[in-house]
Amino acid sequence: MPVKEKAALLVPSGTYHEPDKKHLHIICSDPDAKGLVVIVGISTYTNDLCDQTCVLQAHEHPWLRHQSFVLYRKAEIVSAAALQARIQSGEVLECDEVNAQTFLRIKKGLCKSPQTKRKVKRYLGC
Repeated sequence: MPVKEKAALLVPSGTYHEPDKKHLHIICSDPDAKGLVVIVGISTYTNDLCDQTCVLQAHEHPWLRHQSFVLYRKAEIVSAAALQARIQSGEVLECDEVNAQTFLRIKKGLCKSPQTKRKVKRYLGC
């Protein structure tokens, strides 16, 4: 699967206690002329201190097991080629795309969230 908007990936994000843990990440843009894309992670919703911009329910993606939220503060602009290399090496795993409605909520949230970095917002034209 090529690196493109709506693609969902499982990216290594383990902790000291769970080094093999992976979190769902969503690619939020197609590669630009420089081959860059925006990617954002999804994390477990634990309390009301989590970013409320885009809260997801377990039924919104097969990988989600419980209520989650989009971790806009860690949104990044990354090289699509580097991401593709990580996929080909098996470090990053591909999974089912996000449905169109959920993806729209995630993408709109990049501009709405107060936690999205300024450089990501500028890149997206927010």
